[in-house]
Amino acid sequence: MSSIRARPNSGKLYFDFQYRGVRCREYSALDDTPANRRKMEAVLKKIDAEIGKGVFEYGRFFPGSKLAKQFAAPRPLKPAEAVALPRR
Repeated sequence: MSSIRARPNSGKLYFDFQYRGVRCREYSALDDTPANRRKMEAVLKKIDAEIGKGVFEYGRFFPGSKLAKQFAAPRPLKPAEAVALPRR
């Protein structure tokens, strides 16, 4: 389940969500305030919606992230996603 959390040592907020079976944590420089939580919740709703639709581009939301490179590579299709070509 996606959430906004605060680092205990710094009080800075971060995103915590699942994408392609990987737990993703993306940190911000925002302090843990109600206004900053609302801002991040709005972004998280967009992320969750795009993941649900299958159109999420990690690098668009987190361009400097190490995970952006990992997710930019084409992912292999699961058998249920593969399209069978007609035989001649």
